[in-house]
Amino acid sequence: MDINPYTQSPWCILLADPANKGLDRTCAALKSGYTMLIAEDGPQTVETYLSKRPDIIVMSADAPALDGFQVCRKIKDISGRRFTPIILVSEQTDISSLQQGFQSGAEDYLRKPFEPEELIIRIQSALRTKKLYVELMKAYEVIDRERDILANIQKNFFSEAPPQIPGYQFFTKYQPSSKAGGDYYDFIQIDQERLGIMTADVSGHGIPAAVVMSMKRILLRAFLSDQASPAETLETLNSVLFKHLKSGHFITAFYGVLNTKTRVMKYACAGHCPPFLLDCNSGELTELKNQKGIPLMILPDNPMDEVETQLPPNSKLVLYTDGLIEAQNRQGEQWGRQRLADEISRLGAEQNLDAFGEQILASVDQFMGGNAFSDDYTLVALQID
Repeated sequence: MDINPYTQSPWCILLADPANKGLDRTCAALKSGYTMLIAEDGPQTVETYLSKRPDIIVMSADAPALDGFQVCRKIKDISGRRFTPIILVSEQTDISSLQQGFQSGAEDYLRKPFEPEELIIRIQSALRTKKLYVELMKAYEVIDRERDILANIQKNFFSEAPPQIPGYQFFTKYQPSSKAGGDYYDFIQIDQERLGIMTADVSGHGIPAAVVMSMKRILLRAFLSDQASPAETLETLNSVLFKHLKSGHFITAFYGVLNTKTRVMKYACAGHCPPFLLDCNSGELTELKNQKGIPLMILPDNPMDEVETQLPPNSKLVLYTDGLIEAQNRQGEQWGRQRLADEISRLGAEQNLDAFGEQILASVDQFMGGNAFSDDYTLVALQID
């Protein structure tokens, strides 16, 4: 007996044929080894499909009481991710009827007259495909559960509230393109005066990128959280990850160490999008760039430049990943770094940093015109009062 691996019961076949004309011999031949259901018109076929969820449907395409083409389309429309093969049986021999049958969603089309054995062979062939689909879906469900677990772990990484520091406001937004992603941001309290600020982006998407990102975070938090030199921090991360994680990925990263008393920030950049610094008093907008530093995990030795700058009072620091500026509209045009710069300048006077960040994201959404993000994105902003 052939068993459905998902339900561990015999395959269920729905025969949809008014007055059981033409399929009676097939029905008799199939009764041993299969569960049989009978429907005699279109509404009954749809109702039986919804209530019994057969594994395969054999349906007359010609009977006026059934209208097999229309019923086939309706079942395919409501089936969602559930795969139910449909074999249409017809007396029509012309190509247009054959074309109509497959366009309605049928997996097979059998012309009358036929021998019951031929239909049985086609049913068995369709059920082999169904079995492969069921096994694939079971494997996908395991993967999906693992993705949920990883997404929950990653969510906990970002669940910590930003630090509470007098004279500073913080805004953060992280959005993976799937359940888990490769973007990363972090705030690391090195001591009472110095705060580490990290944004990073692992190449690729999904589970592999998320695993690499998690490894990077563990290293940073467990072994480098008291390191006050951004360049040395990134160089150490690169050395350890390159040696121990052969994943084929690379990581872009920006790491700044801000003295919250003096507003002096040292930073290093490993091929990452340079942050914007806006002086809200003068309106001057600058990018925090450095000369040396390629993405992590490309070369075993990756020397970094370390740059020092002072954040002016009444200024905003905006960090981001490339998923934000690479957002596309329906014409395939990217939002781009210049539009981000323009929005930062336009919104610079906004004293509520949450409103500032949300308005930037609203501008991106408006530009995209309903398109979905194809990459993870992160936006982190600091306001220095």
